[in-house]
Order: sequence, then structure tokens, then C-alpha cells
Amino acid sequence: MNRPSRTSVAVAGCLAIAALLLAGCASDPEPTPSPNPSQSASSGPTPPPTSMPTPTVAAPDPADVTSWVISAAGFGPIARGAAFPDVATPLTAFELAPVDEACPSLFTLSRDDTASLLLMVPEGGDQVEDVWVSGSPDASGALPVAPRTAEGIGLGSTLEELTAAYPGLQQIAQLSAEGFGYAVGDDEAGWIDFIVVEGAVTSIGSTAEPRAPKEFCG
Repeated sequence: MNRPSRTSVAVAGCLAIAALLLAGCASDPEPTPSPNPSQSASSGPTPPPTSMPTPTVAAPDPADVTSWVISAAGFGPIARGAAFPDVATPLTAFELAPVDEACPSLFTLSRDDTASLLLMVPEGGDQVEDVWVSGSPDASGALPVAPRTAEGIGLGSTLEELTAAYPGLQQIAQLSAEGFGYAVGDDEAGWIDFIVVEGAVTSIGSTAEPRAPKEFCG
């Protein structure tokens, strides 16, 4: 039997190596990495964040005192420092009248179904200095309709509710055995005053200085 020559063996080996090399070249290419999701986003400019609209506060209804907010600046449409008597011109649902000839600096804005509002105007002056509202429950226990503060304090609110609403509340006077005056605010912005009788708010004022008068005329 004839044995293969060394040359034929070498040739066969070279062919085998070549076949392996060709097989390696024909293998699948390396997979291309997928793009990063963040890189696939639009390359355009990022729009600015949408700003939330500023809530608008409804203007007080001149005919509805429950829409008026008591603050150190006044009562709803009645601002301290407002021109008098012009301030009452839009308030057609109310009657403006002097309290008494003996009290030329005091005027009331009144209507049958609401608590009376008291405007203090310096004698001979033409601007509202202070604004007050007063009232107590009637025989049935119903309170007169009246404005309230932004914190919800109004005629009939309890002393506990008052002190909870205003941690900085100051007692400024004792008017009787069961009557006390309180105030919150400062000399720059003004003050909200409260008269509390037997544990319930009976009068609220908007003033330039803390006040708790026993009576407004006299």
C-alpha cells in the first residue's frame, strides 16, 4: 500500500487551516449596541416648565357682606384711608347715616339683614379712619350676617377659636368682668381688634392702632 508523501500531507494540512480561517471570517458580525434611550430623544431645545397660573381672588360683592374679608386694611370694599363719603357710593344696598348728632365722627352702614357697620371719620375729615362691626345672637340664637377675617373669625366665634387662629394675639384691655379686648397686627400694616364678651366675639375692628373701646361715642 502506498503511503502519502510528506508533501501531500502538508498540502492537506494547509487546506484544512484555510477552511477554518474562511469559516471564521463568515461568522456573524458582533451585534451593534442599541442607542441609549436618552440619546434617541429629540435633539431640539428643551421647552421651559409650564408655570402654574396665579389664583385670582374674587372681588368682594358690594351687596354681600359675607364676601368681604376683614383685615388690618379694612373690611372688603371699605378700606381704611378711603375717601369719605365716596367709599359708600358703590354700596347701594346699605344706608349711610350719622350715628347721632352728639357723635359727628361716627357713621353707620346698615341694612335690615346684616350687622351694622360703623365707620369712624375724624370730625371735619374726609377719610375713613377705622371700621367696626358689632352684633350678638338674637333671641333665637341666630347671629347677624357679617364679614369675617381670612382665618374665618367673625361675630360669635369663641375665644378658643380666636386664639387658635392668631397665635400672636395680644390682650389689650379688660372692659368688664366678662369683657376683654384683643388685637393682632402691627403699627405699620394696622391691626384687627376683637372684643370678646363671655367667651364670644361681639365686635371686630380694623384700626391703625390696637383699640378696645368700651363705647364708640362718649
